[in-house]
Amino acid sequence: MSMPVADRVYLGLKQAIVDGRIKAGERLREIDLAAQFGVSRTPVREALKKLEAEGLVADTPGRGLAATEPTPHEIMDAYLVREVLEGLAARLAAERATETDRIRLEVILRHIRTAIEAGADQRAIALSNEFDQALFRATSSRRLSDMIAAARASQGRLLRLSLQYPGRLAQTAEERAEILEAIQQRDPEAAERATREHLRRARETRIAQILEEASELSFDPGERAIDRAD
Repeated sequence: MSMPVADRVYLGLKQAIVDGRIKAGERLREIDLAAQFGVSRTPVREALKKLEAEGLVADTPGRGLAATEPTPHEIMDAYLVREVLEGLAARLAAERATETDRIRLEVILRHIRTAIEAGADQRAIALSNEFDQALFRATSSRRLSDMIAAARASQGRLLRLSLQYPGRLAQTAEERAEILEAIQQRDPEAAERATREHLRRARETRIAQILEEASELSFDPGERAIDRAD
């Protein structure tokens, strides 16, 4: 069965926003998007309404609908929500995963480690997301998967930034290994605990990045030059 046109437009736009191909503040005009996707304006309108409900686009004064940039507070809130939802997903996966699900997760994790060792960070990041999606499917809960997708989407393109922090990517591979071990042992409590710890560390990493970015913005080259002269 083919995907409904509005869903195709919605998914395409959401991915473009998350990837950063659609920049924060960029205006989203129905007529332009309809031409881009080769559809009428009706499915574009439906897709934009859904994206607006998720907070990925907003109606800006004098400009109409535009892509949004999540605030640091919104990013942290999204991590807290994800901690609860994805912790539950890991618990359900430990209870419901089939042998095929577990093998798939093992294979993806192996590929993640290989990519990290090869210095192929972008491939490792893409595979990390693939691992997560495979875990969510193992829950056999479409509703939960949809809620997690919405929470992740609300973080926009910043979702990947914590993985670019020095040493974080390799650390997340080991954290996913702990989650997988708990799923393989069919230990729901351990799987949920490992997942919540994984997201707590991701949140702390993102806080560190935000603080570093703020420090760089407040850096006064003239003041530092005086310090060096001393």
